[in-house]
Parts: sequence; C-alpha cells; structure tokens
Amino acid sequence: MSELNNIWNNGQGELSEEMLKKYIEGKLTPEQQYEVEQYLSEDSLEADAIEGLKSVDSNDARELTARINYKLQHELKTKKYRNNNLFADNKWTWVAILIVLLLAILGYWLVKMFS
Repeated sequence: MSELNNIWNNGQGELSEEMLKKYIEGKLTPEQQYEVEQYLSEDSLEADAIEGLKSVDSNDARELTARINYKLQHELKTKKYRNNNLFADNKWTWVAILIVLLLAILGYWLVKMFS
C-alpha cells in the first residue's frame, strides 16, 4: 500500500526516485542519462513532469514532492473512510426507498384484500 502513496513510483520500477533526482541535477553517467531519456521519450507525462522539475530548485522539488505525497496519503485515507459510510452518507435516500417499498406492499395487499 505504501507504494501507492509514493508519487515517484511509476509501477514498472524502471526509474527510481534517486535516478530521477540525479538526472535533474545532471549527475548521471552518459549511459544512465541515455536510459532515462529513452524512458522519458516513451512517456510524455513523465517527460513533462521532469521538464517542470528542472525549472525548480532541487530543494524546492523535494519539498513539493513531500507535500504532494502527504496530500495523496490524506486523499487515499479519506476515500477509504468514505466508502465505509455508504448508509450514513445516503441515509435519507435509504429511508425514501424503504417508504416507497412499504407503500407498494401496502397497496398490493389492499388491492388483493378488496378484490
């Protein structure tokens, strides 16, 4: 579950957070840089994200990613909580459905009784 909360996890495991940071800072070997660029050429979303991160200071980028990870974790916990409260969130809807069903049963019973 912690893997889902990390925005750097791309699901395929090809690029690590550390490799991306080194790429942004220009500290990779030419072979590693080529691998990262090949991967980024296949995924335009990540390429756009890297371009945006290049324009931000590395300390600011770390702070931004930490903040985004925190928000993601908060959202995932909130959504999990919402799914458990199906009845509580829709209480009046369930009451209305129950009333309509009771009226339908009562109507059916009255029609059968007086027919």
